[in-house]
Amino acid sequence: MKNSRTTHVVAAALACLLWSGSIIASKLSYDTLAPMSLGLIRFSLSTVVFFAICLLGGQRTVPDARSMAQIALTGLLGTTLYFAAENYGVQMLPASTSSLIVGSFPAMALLLEWVIDHARPRPAKTMGIVLAFLGVALLALTESREGGSDVLVGSLVLMFGGLCWALYNFAMRMVMGRYTTLTITTWQTLFGALGFIPFVMAEGMPDQLPSPTAWASLAYLVLGCTVIGFVLYNWGLEELEPSTATSLSNLIPVFGLVLSALILGEQISLQQLVGGTIVVAGIVLSTRQEPSDAH
Repeated sequence: MKNSRTTHVVAAALACLLWSGSIIASKLSYDTLAPMSLGLIRFSLSTVVFFAICLLGGQRTVPDARSMAQIALTGLLGTTLYFAAENYGVQMLPASTSSLIVGSFPAMALLLEWVIDHARPRPAKTMGIVLAFLGVALLALTESREGGSDVLVGSLVLMFGGLCWALYNFAMRMVMGRYTTLTITTWQTLFGALGFIPFVMAEGMPDQLPSPTAWASLAYLVLGCTVIGFVLYNWGLEELEPSTATSLSNLIPVFGLVLSALILGEQISLQQLVGGTIVVAGIVLSTRQEPSDAH
């Protein structure tokens, strides 16, 4: 049982490693694609790939009406709303700051676990949640003074996305075990793609074809982040609590900061280091397993 849990932890961690490059890939796509158009194209292409894999693998199961409605909810939360917020938010922020804000999501999951499951966190975990949000506030206020109000708005939008992602982890418990991970993820991605249509209509259709850089970024977003990443993460959720799975996104800010500096050449300021340190310290404190919690 322990080996099985370890395997699921590794799977979810590998998904987070793949996702650490999604903010970079998204920003590189914005030379010819607007945020909502990027989301629609990304998840529409991913849906095609998923259904092709299902057909080739002989997995042609269609969930019943109740399960389909629940899968649709997970698609809207974890695909449409989360990535709409991410695509819109990262357009206003340096990739390094975006990655650090994403790192506060485990604290949100712990707070929801407290509310939904009545699993009251220990004082150390509560303090970690407070620290994580203080770190995010410092990042947002510092960037807002230097970069204008758009950066503050971008930070708030990303935090809303984090709430949707935390809710997604809880909603997935309704459908796990009824169908294969591939079947759930395939239909989930379809509903997530459909959810982007109203956003694209409000944003306006793209007036030019994606550039070669955008196509390369889309390939990574579709195959690496969506197809491989979501299958790994959703499979990991079969054995992990929402707070445990979400806590693995601690990997995202670490690798996101490195990638933003290496690929985009962004400078990491002292304020980002201070705010990021507070965020990471809060996350570590809030997700640390107490001796009495061990099984």
